[in-house]
This record gives sequence, C-alpha cells and structure tokens, in this order.
Amino acid sequence: MRPIIGIDFGTTNSLVAWIDDGRPVVIPNDRGARITPSVVAFPRSGDVLVGESARNQAVVEPERTVVAIKRMLGGADRITMDGKAMGPEEIASHIFRKLKHDAESYLGTEIREAVITVPARYPDVKRRSIREASCIAGLAVRRLVNEPTAAAVARAYLEREPTGRKTLLVYDFGGGTFDVTVLAAEGRKCRVLSTAGDEWLGGIDIDAVLLSDVEATFRSGHGIDIGADRRLSQSLADLVERAKIELSSRNRAAISIPFASSGHGGIAHLEYVVDRDRFEEMASPFVDRTIALVRQAIRDAGLSPADIDSLVLSGGSSRIPLVAERLAGVVDLKPEARVNFEEIVAIGAAVEAAVSSGSLKGFFVSDVATRSYGVEIDGGGFVPVVPRHETLPTRHRKLFSTVADGQESVEISILQGESSRASGNEPLGRFMLTGIRKAKRGEPRIMVEFNIDESDILSVRAVDLDTGVRQGVVVAGEGSGTGDSLEALAERIRGLAARGPVDGPFREEIEETLAEADRLLESSVDELATHDIRSALEAIVGELLAMER
Repeated sequence: MRPIIGIDFGTTNSLVAWIDDGRPVVIPNDRGARITPSVVAFPRSGDVLVGESARNQAVVEPERTVVAIKRMLGGADRITMDGKAMGPEEIASHIFRKLKHDAESYLGTEIREAVITVPARYPDVKRRSIREASCIAGLAVRRLVNEPTAAAVARAYLEREPTGRKTLLVYDFGGGTFDVTVLAAEGRKCRVLSTAGDEWLGGIDIDAVLLSDVEATFRSGHGIDIGADRRLSQSLADLVERAKIELSSRNRAAISIPFASSGHGGIAHLEYVVDRDRFEEMASPFVDRTIALVRQAIRDAGLSPADIDSLVLSGGSSRIPLVAERLAGVVDLKPEARVNFEEIVAIGAAVEAAVSSGSLKGFFVSDVATRSYGVEIDGGGFVPVVPRHETLPTRHRKLFSTVADGQESVEISILQGESSRASGNEPLGRFMLTGIRKAKRGEPRIMVEFNIDESDILSVRAVDLDTGVRQGVVVAGEGSGTGDSLEALAERIRGLAARGPVDGPFREEIEETLAEADRLLESSVDELATHDIRSALEAIVGELLAMER
C-alpha cells in the first residue's frame, strides 16, 4: 500500500511528515532541512523554484517571487508572469508538488494522497482552494484537518501512556493565521468543544509593523526610501523576520544594511537596534487579539479558564515571549514541553494520514463546524441550518416554502456566518430548484439538506417533496467557473473515482462529463456553458463523496 503523507501547508513555511512503523518522521527536503519556506519564484530561466532557493531568488528578483500565497487562496486575484495569468491555486500547487517530490525521494515510492491541515476558521472557499491546489500537484486530498486539531492529535500520540480525561487548549499562532481550540481528550480520543480564530492574524503582520518602523527610521535619519527599491526592501524584510526570531531568545537585535546609497548623496551604513520592550510594544495589539479569542473559545466551550488541564502551543509565532506572558494571565499552566512548536501540526497530519489508511488503530478525533451554515430567505434574512460548533460529520434538514402564488422555481442562496442578516455573512454559492408544484404561497414543501464531512466541506441539496424534483451542489464559493477551477475540479473527480469501484452507468456519466469539460476548456466558452458544466461536475463530486460516506 502506498503511504499517505501529512502536510502542514503554512503561510511562511510548510512541512511534510509520515508515520514510520509507529514513529513520526518529519521528512527532510532536498537540502536536508525539515522546513520548506512557502515561497515560489519564477526566474527568467524558466525553471520554477520553491523553498529556500526561491527565497534566495526573492532578493535578486522580488517582482518574480511570490510569498504568503496561502493568504490569496480563494480570492479572484491573479498573478501574471511573462504574460501568463495564474490563479493562487496554481502557484500554491508548486509548493505541494515540491513536498510530494521530497516525500517520494525520501520514501522511495510514489505518493498519491495526503492529509492536509488548514486553519480552523478557514472558510469553505479557501478549503476548496487547498483541494484544488493539491489536485493540480497530483495529490488527492484524503482529508482536511484543522491545524489546532492536528496539534492536539500529535500531542495525544506523543503521550505514550495517556491516562484520564483532560481538557486541552491549543493555541496555534502561525505566520499568517491564528486559531485556538478547546478539546476534551480521553486516552486516544479527542473531541473538539469549540474553536475561534482569525485567518488574517499572524507573524507576518507583526513583521510588517516592525518593518514599517525600521523604514521610517532610515527615512528620517538618512533620507532613504527603502520601499522605492524592491530588492533593498526584500532584503530588509528578511532581516526584520530574523530580528523578530532573535528577540525570542535575546533582549536586543540589530538590523544592519552596510553601504546603502544615501538620499543625501554618498554612502550610508544603516543600523537599527530594537530591544524586546520596544518589540513587545509593537507586537502587543496582535497578541492581545489572540488572547481575546482564547477567552472566547473557553466561553464557547462552556468552561472557565480553571477547567483547562493542558496548554499546547503551536506555530512559530507562539515562541514570542509576550505570548507566554499574556497566556499566563488567562490559563495558569506551562505549555506542554514534549512538542515542537513548528512540527507538531505536521506530525498530527501524519497521524491522521496513518489512521485514515488503516495502518494506525485506536485513535478517534471528532471536529466541529467552525461557522454556521444556512440559506437566505425573503427579506434578506439568514436562517441557519447547521449551527456553529456542530460535531462533524453532520447532516441537517430544514423545510422551506414559496413566497409567491404559482411560483415554479426557487433560488437557494447558501451562506456561512453568524449574522441574522444575509448581507452580514459570507456567500458560498447558489443554485436553482425548478419544476416545483404550482400552488399558493407557503403550500409547497421544499426540503433543504446540508451535509458537512469531516473536512468541513459542504454539499447542499434541495427537493420538492410533492413533485420529487431535486437539485444539489458541492459548494464552490463565489468567483468559480473559470477554466482553471474547472480543470482542478475535474482532476479532483478523477482522484475520487480512482479510489474505489464506481457503478457502470455512473462511471459512464463521469467519463462523459469529463470529456465535455475537456472540450470546453480547449475552446472559448461563454459564461453560461461554463456554469452548466461546472454544476454537472460538482454534482458528481457530491455523489462520490456521498458514496464514500
């Protein structure tokens, strides 16, 4: 059996791991390092660079280097290189392809599947982008696991003889996102109680504030506008990140740029010295935001800080001394010492991969929906169908009706969020249910069913209980329908279909739909045709996922 790897895809760094005869192994890359920078470069030579070599290239050609691509996933922005526009999924796929290749070189066998971690508060559209990027790289996603949940799984796995029931708090402060999760653990079983977080809060935001202060100092003291020189700006950004890391173990750090061209003419030797007090003053607003979320997660779990038995830290930004200081004001516990902050999520992903492949027995983890899911109703209101913190996987149904006499169709608008108004929530997608029974308003019975799997991936169906007409969709989020996303969705279907037997007629439907998609992708397609073929592909994905369950 081919191994299934675990991947921690991070904003700044990524790792890949697997379980070797019961022992967790973080797989080294081609440079022998266990951590691969999440950086992609497109040098003029035509080769695509990923990792440390791409990071080095950023100093030479910053305009041809992409960093923090994880933050762009799920968005409509595209990056153009040499006249070719690329979506964020395509760029991220190079990182997944690199991790896949490193794992294959280390294990000496082909890798086809992976368990990939995502921020707990990641919206549905970003989770789908992760799947698309992985599929483009030739990796089928066995499961998406929330990062703090993966950290808790790793902690339980590393505790060789777990005893009793414990309540864990996982504080996961990474390069680009923050999550906090409260879990109940008993032996090898973990149950998520609550989660909170911010997908736009991470170490790179602290870096940005420190970088701005350094640039202002050099501008006022030497008349040098660092931002006007992209190469110099990139070099300074690297120095700032290193200074931040250094301040986790030292009280002072220096940032130096010798022989810089002065704005007053001549050469200047630039130096900026920051002590820990000044740095913590800059970092404090960000850390305080994480602490507010910690308190929220504990409240949402129906607990008090005194009920927390164990504190697990994850993510490089958790090493900032101010984090431990602020956490001590909430949870009077020392962090678990047996875990590596930067590797624990990857190890948890590897454990989940081993469990899903059947090679590791005795582990059970139940996660929760990180947001409420529901539909828009007449008047712009929002009706939740699946409540936040519902245990996954889950299936919920709710009965709706028409708002006008003789209505023959209804539009199902799918949203996620906590606002009572549709406009205050995030739109995920929409579809039409046509052919419903003509009757007076309020008489037709339309059952809407929401299904969410273990990966927090949503599928929605609607059926008119009187006529039996039905329609459904695997939610793809706003902005879908491009050729690139169609291609990735088709690749995902191929990966799902390859994992097990599929009935003859259904396999024929898959093949016919994929052939039609390929035809459309090769030609100029109008928006309606693209939408129709995408709907067909999504319906097939939904059926395959249902068959898996």
